[in-house]
Amino acid sequence: MNRTQISLSATEAAVTGYPPAIRLLTVGCLLVLATACAGGPSDGNLRTLVTDEEERAQSTELERRAARFRWNQQVRLERVLMRVLLAVPDPPPLSAEVAGCDAVNAYVGKRKIHVCLGMLRFVKSDDELAVVVGHELGHLPTSASHGLVGGGRREEERAADIRGLLYAHRAGYDIRAGAKVFERMAVELSPGRWDTKPGGHPSHAERVVMAAKIALLLGRGGTEGDLEAWVNRLHRLVGSFDDLP
Repeated sequence: MNRTQISLSATEAAVTGYPPAIRLLTVGCLLVLATACAGGPSDGNLRTLVTDEEERAQSTELERRAARFRWNQQVRLERVLMRVLLAVPDPPPLSAEVAGCDAVNAYVGKRKIHVCLGMLRFVKSDDELAVVVGHELGHLPTSASHGLVGGGRREEERAADIRGLLYAHRAGYDIRAGAKVFERMAVELSPGRWDTKPGGHPSHAERVVMAAKIALLLGRGGTEGDLEAWVNRLHRLVGSFDDLP
């Protein structure tokens, strides 16, 4: 006896005592439902909803749109990089590439800045992208007198942050707005993703505060004593910058 027969037998027993017409109607409805569930649409039947031709046409269209999206991001990245490079004294030969990764990340290697698609989707403005690009550019010395500071990895990352903010500022970007990328990293990404790396990047909180202080410095805010202290500190960290107060 199969499951359908068992179910129907149990139903017949349950409706015993009801008028014959009601018993017949109840058992008939259950028989229809059981048959539909047992048979069901086969996978082959579902596949016929989309033809091979339709699938190929849609795939071609999606590939075209993906290539267009990536091209637009490449143009955007190169535009921001060129604007920042023009503001850097003695800039190194450098190009940019959209990396096919979904991480919110960017890195530099072999005189090329790689920015993941995930980062390009994450940044909300060119100001934010300029801060990211400036940071990566800050890892590269522009001349013998503008090399990176010595020390551990965290100090190098900190110096690259400062350089990046100054480069972006020189290029005419709003570094206060650009530093919002660090705030959103702290809020929207996995907690502690960068902060828990020993010897890695400075914390998001430090980066946000640093950007605000440098923006204040470059805007000639605060007292003369504050400005002089900050200028001396920045000079010690990252060398001489002509546009500092």
